[in-house]
Amino acid sequence: MSIVNLTLIVYVVASISYVVREIWRSIPVKWISLGLLILAFCLNLTLVLKRSIEAGHPPFSNLYESLIFYACCTAFVYIIFEFVYNFRIVGALASILAMLILLYATLQDDTIRPIMPALKSNWMLVHVVTYMLGYAAFGIAFVTSIIYLVTKPFSKKGSDSKESDSNKEILPRNFDKLSYKIVAFGFPFLTLGMVTGAVWAKKAWGDYWSWDPKETWSLITWLAYLVYLHTPLVLPKMKVSKSKMSVALAFWLLVSFGIVNFTFVGLNYLPSADDSMHVYGAK
Repeated sequence: MSIVNLTLIVYVVASISYVVREIWRSIPVKWISLGLLILAFCLNLTLVLKRSIEAGHPPFSNLYESLIFYACCTAFVYIIFEFVYNFRIVGALASILAMLILLYATLQDDTIRPIMPALKSNWMLVHVVTYMLGYAAFGIAFVTSIIYLVTKPFSKKGSDSKESDSNKEILPRNFDKLSYKIVAFGFPFLTLGMVTGAVWAKKAWGDYWSWDPKETWSLITWLAYLVYLHTPLVLPKMKVSKSKMSVALAFWLLVSFGIVNFTFVGLNYLPSADDSMHVYGAK
């Protein structure tokens, strides 16, 4: 069995384990589910390192390589938050998200080709790593927003109070606040990715910014999450209730993550991609 297939299987098993953990609320199952996800992450990281050794350069030069690294970052960021916060069902969807990203990678051309001269730069490493960490955080925030919107109609104020006090878990009805913290974690990485990308573009092509389609949509992505982070400061002044504001922000995160995926993958398949210097992964 290949490492890719084994990694996909472990991601699925980890997701199932998180569902069992949600049902049984057993301490051993909690550590088993986390252990399985860590194992999947280690296997995913092995894929990244193996590809890097085989290619002779950081594995970011095409869509296949970027996707396996993206899946790895998604698992890594979730594991960090698993240790910081006591999640409930988030791990199941986070595992599935990482699995789907990796599965999509297997559909791409994995041929190793020489990289273009512009990519032979240390700036590429910093630029891609910071961007992927930001994207991974936004993926986890996407998951928490889905859970919040699904469970909100069934949650009541004051419910599960004993459970919350007993195991200190963050309940789904509080995932709106958690989503905000996760985006606040990822946004600086997104910003750093844009800045390092501009510096890299200056060294590679002579301009910090050329309004390339990829650059334009990267800016749109950045603005979408900037709006999300500042909206809680604006809506209360417009006398919007906290409940409506939380729902609106959760829906905005769904839209924003859609923009992330369009910027990262969807843009590659548009006619304008032929004129872009940044969608080499689709060619």
